[in-house]
Amino acid sequence: MRHYETIFIIDPELPEDECSAVVDKFKGILEKDGSEMVKVDLWGRRRLAYQVKKYTKGFFVLFEYGAKPAVVDELERNFKIDERVIRFLSVKLGDVFDQEAIAQAQAEAAAKASRRSAESSDDDDFDSRFSEEDTEEDSEE
Repeated sequence: MRHYETIFIIDPELPEDECSAVVDKFKGILEKDGSEMVKVDLWGRRRLAYQVKKYTKGFFVLFEYGAKPAVVDELERNFKIDERVIRFLSVKLGDVFDQEAIAQAQAEAAAKASRRSAESSDDDDFDSRFSEEDTEEDSEE
């Protein structure tokens, strides 16, 4: 099994419930063939960098998963058939898919992000104290 990432863009004119039905359809294709989903990230409606099939906006979805190459071929075949999908791109992230290593890396990234947000809040406190001291000095003069 290999590690893959697929991003696809859905027709922006579809209602929210139909967009989620499209996502569930492709997620089901992967799970039916024995793939292991790592992440399903719904980015929502965004503006496209350039016009694609007469659309200037699209609903972006990101899948990260472990699968065999034949499963990815089947997924891409279904993307081509489904008219609700504007564009897609699949990228092989690695030759080996290790669920435990990926979970550990995600946990480390989450811990690092929480530390970074805590540090930035500490910096905000420092900045606010520093600006208060400046205003007190200015008022004394």
